[in-house]
Amino acid sequence: MSTREQILSEARELFLKRGLSGVSMRLVAEAVGVSATALYRHFNDKDALLASLLGEAFGTFGSYLGRCLGGRTPLERFRICGRAYVEFALDHPRDYELMFLTNCHDLGFKRLRTEVDKRSQPTFDVLVDRVRECIQTGVFVEREPRQLALFAWATLHGPVSLWLLGQLKEALDEPGLRQHMELTLDYIELSLRSKQAAQRA
Repeated sequence: MSTREQILSEARELFLKRGLSGVSMRLVAEAVGVSATALYRHFNDKDALLASLLGEAFGTFGSYLGRCLGGRTPLERFRICGRAYVEFALDHPRDYELMFLTNCHDLGFKRLRTEVDKRSQPTFDVLVDRVRECIQTGVFVEREPRQLALFAWATLHGPVSLWLLGQLKEALDEPGLRQHMELTLDYIELSLRSKQAAQRA
């Protein structure tokens, strides 16, 4: 394992154990067993280090979303995509925090913000494609696919994020959250259904 790979590995371990605030260049250097000077030869600052961790996080997220391709119908693929989003958040809460809950601007993480914007687009496109094929087959109303995908994502993102931040955990345990998210998917589907699909249901 190269020094750079070791740095990323130790930084990820710190991040998973302590969260964003628990990662510092000094602590990473100590974990790797190198001087701070040596660490800065590989990464200019914490922003650059965290940005590098995003690649693995989004790679894992993409593998979860890829499960949707096993669905038999456009609607089934759409729902699997939604479930995969929830499963990823519950299985990898620290990664989810870095990807979707980090205020990069206020924290001064310009590089991280750029990487989030770049790497999130392909994963969002997976959802857009699922919405598009539902529109094309008459399941969803004929609207701009990206707008409907944004609505679906935001509707899922809200309760998942609140739960991870501890604001719903008194009301919902993890099985309860999963049930709630299935109900949320039901309401998303109902709100996006075309008239023809609603009449067939």
